[in-house]
Amino acid sequence: MGAVRHLRTLAPLALAAGLLAACGNNSSSSSSVDDSTVVGSSGGFEIRPVFARYAPGVPFGPQLPQDLVDEMKQQSCPMKPQEVQAMLMECDAGKTVYLLKNPIVSGDVATATAQQVGHKDIWFVEVGLDDTGAAAMQTVIKDQVGTELAFSYGGKVVTSVVVDQSLHPDHIGLIGDFDKAQATQLASALTG
Repeated sequence: MGAVRHLRTLAPLALAAGLLAACGNNSSSSSSVDDSTVVGSSGGFEIRPVFARYAPGVPFGPQLPQDLVDEMKQQSCPMKPQEVQAMLMECDAGKTVYLLKNPIVSGDVATATAQQVGHKDIWFVEVGLDDTGAAAMQTVIKDQVGTELAFSYGGKVVTSVVVDQSLHPDHIGLIGDFDKAQATQLASALTG
């Protein structure tokens, strides 16, 4: 299988893993999406539904009021996570600003392993969720196909993915610009 095909296969896994990788702890404190009391970032690994995102010049999401688009547009990434209209605003490494709903998963990493793609020097982190996180993700996979999820850690979005039936909480892949040492370090942090 070619490297591009591997990446296509791993992309949904990578998004989930990215957030899982961002977790850095094994706490099992999953929250319901409908829990209106949770907004701010835990600083650990979280999986949150994306309400909207803004990349320089490109808003994505529902029709947003102009003042909200302007606020997202004015953010300078990296930034500290902040609450905006009862949602969490965070950036990713690519300068995209995300407006996130309450977490579906918070912590809940059972395993994390650095993996190589084919024979290339391309690495990702394969993450498996514990029973609590896996159950929460199974519900999302079953009931929310088409929803975009952001995986965040340490107050920033690591990656995002659109939910489809191929997403599996036992094999979430975090794909980034990792070499072997970086992938190994991230995997260790997630399970440490």
